[in-house]
Amino acid sequence: MDNSIVDRALVQYQSDLNNLLNQLQSFAVEINNQQLQVTISNLRNNINEPFLFVVVGEVKAGKSSFVNALLQADICKTAADPCTDVIQQIVYGEEKFEQPINQYLRKIGLPNEILKTLSIVDTPGTNTIVDNHQEITKEFIPNSDLIFFVFFAKNPYTRSAWELLDYVNTEWRKKVVFILQQSDLTKPEELAKNKEKLAELAQQKGLQSPVIFATSVELEVNGEPEHSGFTDVRNYIQQTLKDGGTKKLKLQGVAKTSEQIVVLIKKDLLSLQKQLAKDQEIVSKIKAKLQQNKRQSSFELESLINRLLSKYDKITARVKQDFRQELSIFTLIKGSFAVLFRTKKSAPSWMDELKQSCEAELKDSLGEISQDGIKHFVGGIRGLLQSLVDDLQGIKVNQISNSIITVNTIESRQEIVEDVQQKVSSLLDDKSFMHSIESVNASVAPRFLGGGAATVAGTAIAALTEIVLLDIIGTAFAGVGIIFAGGTLILKKRKIINQFETKLDQEKARFESELSDKLNSKLDIIYEEIERNFVNIYDYVEGEERKVLPLLASFQKIEQDAQEILGKVSI
Repeated sequence: MDNSIVDRALVQYQSDLNNLLNQLQSFAVEINNQQLQVTISNLRNNINEPFLFVVVGEVKAGKSSFVNALLQADICKTAADPCTDVIQQIVYGEEKFEQPINQYLRKIGLPNEILKTLSIVDTPGTNTIVDNHQEITKEFIPNSDLIFFVFFAKNPYTRSAWELLDYVNTEWRKKVVFILQQSDLTKPEELAKNKEKLAELAQQKGLQSPVIFATSVELEVNGEPEHSGFTDVRNYIQQTLKDGGTKKLKLQGVAKTSEQIVVLIKKDLLSLQKQLAKDQEIVSKIKAKLQQNKRQSSFELESLINRLLSKYDKITARVKQDFRQELSIFTLIKGSFAVLFRTKKSAPSWMDELKQSCEAELKDSLGEISQDGIKHFVGGIRGLLQSLVDDLQGIKVNQISNSIITVNTIESRQEIVEDVQQKVSSLLDDKSFMHSIESVNASVAPRFLGGGAATVAGTAIAALTEIVLLDIIGTAFAGVGIIFAGGTLILKKRKIINQFETKLDQEKARFESELSDKLNSKLDIIYEEIERNFVNIYDYVEGEERKVLPLLASFQKIEQDAQEILGKVSI
């Protein structure tokens, strides 16, 4: 049979298909899928090899005996125990030979005319007791052009064989021929029923008009080929191979497998793209929440400062009023003589009382305001942390299952998300962190706000006490007349009051500036601490973008070429 390629369109199609496989091979390297690399490499090699029949089925279904009878040669070992321990590829050879290819594959050459146009592969059983044999069989299937599915005629319902059929038909869309082997052990009516049931099950699996043969090695080797069923099988093979169409069939088979590879990659890439979009959305949401909540926290602290300053103004206004009243000309006279004769309150006494009164009121009033304000501030932080934990829960579950795409940054996704979620959750229970937040209150009141404000007012009072006292005592000892003394004190009284009130006003500005600086500094530290816990998820998504986006761009070109090449159905 002449297998030379003379059709120019077929030659061009083979070249285009090989180029597509080359692109897929590079992409398989890019996505780090070694099994896919091997599959595509085998497909590229398979284009120039003879038509490939693969024989699959359960252990002891009679696969090896079927191959021996089909080729009328004792090629595959048969025994009571499972004996096909490697994949055996049977090819044409001028002389018989055996050549180990690797630990899983052995090539056998036979001078059989039918092998000039096809090669046959005998595989381990689907339910083999030998480790890795089912996986080996699955790895070889994508390279096949036609698959003989061998069942034991008495029981074609074994689960492992039908699971493999799902893999063959659904995942790789391979052409399948069913063989009911050892039919001589089955009654005719039972065989007919099993053939009917097999056809029904195959149709349920999406195989329309399934091809089914019943064969008997026993009848074939005992000289009853007209009843063995092998004549029908050989005729089917000859019909499949006639008119030099094997190359076209092979290319169509490779094209279907290539198309399925493209479909599988696209499916996973879409899942990957969807997951990336979800991760990007969550990261953007987290960053927006942190910025928004920081602005809200800043606003709450600013509002707190304004409330505290307003209360400061009210208290110091009363202090100023009390100071003016106590510093009247008559009070000063009474105070100076009280110093001399120890009969009544002195200036230092009422000044000290005024200071203590101011200090107590500031502590109580400002402390109460700060407690209320910080309560809202801390509550906002707690609410933010819980909200962020909930957001992370949205991307905690991996959106990709059974992916053929392996990207290093994506492999650790689950661990990274869980780690970040744990860290953020722990902030809610971390006593040191919550103490740090609540210590904003300690910075405000009573140590800073209450004590600080009292010190401001107290310092202003204490700084002027000595001036007032010296004036009073100096006047008394100088023996100056009441009129002159009074006139002098009146002039100094205005200066003292102005100094006192100016001092309080100046200290208010310093108080506001220092308070704002301290609280905003604390706010920055708190949010830096929160955001620091998200660094890993930020880095992960950036790495995900660097890995996934180029894959999407690369595959877009492959998909376009595949649509153009695989769309040529009439080769």
